Amino acid sequence: MAIKSITRIDPVQYGKVLAVLLAIIYLIMGLVMTLFMGLIGGIMAMIPEAGGGSFAGFGVGLGIGGGLAMTVAMVIFGAIFGFVMGVIGAFIYNFVASKVGGIKIDLE
Repeated sequence: MAIKSITRIDPVQYGKVLAVLLAIIYLIMGLVMTLFMGLIGGIMAMIPEAGGGSFAGFGVGLGIGGGLAMTVAMVIFGAIFGFVMGVIGAFIYNFVASKVGGIKIDLE
């Protein structure tokens, strides 16, 4: 068994990886939230005091449409945020690893 140390991380590559990971996570979260927003829009459309009645389908469409728009925004901003934070995180890791040593891993 060989013990190796991660002493440097490429900031741009790490930023790309983190951007894709966050985009996937936010896509999944956004789609789940879209389903709930459609459900809530449908329930609200059935309540006459909430403006339901003749516009019953409008509430579901508005909920799903708003959820999809939110999902797209979450994915885009999540990817941008992930890239920026990945680059910053890699720079910080590289600085700290140069002072105290990197993370030790055991490779077989």
